[in-house]
Amino acid sequence: MAECYSQNPNLKTISNEAGMSVTVMDWGATLVSIKVPAGEKEPREILLGVKDPAQWSTQACFFNATIGRYANRIANSNFNANGKNYVLNSGAQHCLHGGLDGFDKRRFTFSDEGPNYLVLTLHSPDGDQGFPGNFDLTVKFALSEDNCLTMSYTATCDQTCPACITNHAYFNLNGKNSSILGHTLRLNSDKFLELDDLSIPTGRVLSVKDHPAFDFTTAKTVGQDFMNDEQMKAALGYDHPYLYEGKSSEAAVEAISEDGKLKLEVFTDYPAFQFYSGNYIHAGDPIIARDDGQEYANQSGMCFEPEFYPDAPHLDAFKDVNPQVSPDKPLQRFISYKFTALD
Repeated sequence: MAECYSQNPNLKTISNEAGMSVTVMDWGATLVSIKVPAGEKEPREILLGVKDPAQWSTQACFFNATIGRYANRIANSNFNANGKNYVLNSGAQHCLHGGLDGFDKRRFTFSDEGPNYLVLTLHSPDGDQGFPGNFDLTVKFALSEDNCLTMSYTATCDQTCPACITNHAYFNLNGKNSSILGHTLRLNSDKFLELDDLSIPTGRVLSVKDHPAFDFTTAKTVGQDFMNDEQMKAALGYDHPYLYEGKSSEAAVEAISEDGKLKLEVFTDYPAFQFYSGNYIHAGDPIIARDDGQEYANQSGMCFEPEFYPDAPHLDAFKDVNPQVSPDKPLQRFISYKFTALD
């Protein structure tokens, strides 16, 4: 993606009568902007974004991009499928978000559009980043009149292959460069996966009742118990998969801005979602915020990434809720972001 802005990115915007607008870039099928009415003079920008457009191609935080072929981690950058062992082009011990050249770094094609929807497609050939099979992905962004943005993912593959497509949106409902630790958060999950020091699931399912810092079943601020659990030490905060199987009609996440004016609800039919508190935003080269020209600090954005379980290809005990894509079983999943002004 390093040259994306020298290669003429295409950006398209959809909007509704309520005043909400969404801008999508073809590179990475990336959400460049989500502006939401919050009872103020102008709609509130609730996504992190860069001051210099060239930084979309240099930032390493996967800002607001479509992630694939496999979101999150695959341990030791390999897995078995089709009677073979596949080694992934990860550039590291463990594969993260599809490898060195994941879908966040690809130019998608706008294939259809209307006033309130955009459709993008991508072809990933057999062997791409080490994954088997010819993989074809369609992503549809649709905006409703009640301020709900839904991303629908449909994918086919001519071989059996693990696949998990998500969006890596960084939210800050305050609408400005600021900490997200004052946001109020409720998570519709009482279990999460234990991770080792490299963020790989151990296979153990933990109860939030035994780890109160991870318990958001009753709403509390993100910062209330920040760093108050051993599980947070390696990740420098929250960066864990919460289990959500069978609850797709209920919001997985409910977040409210620090000023209490805007609420986000996340819906999905994935069996888990990763809650990430933006612990490494400032770990590499400084990312300059588009609103005030200052550097983004850690915890200036938070992500809720609906997905299959991280490292699902190696978690046989949970394979029933983490299906692989095959010629007769396409991937069909959705993620919805619903916004409500509270004033």
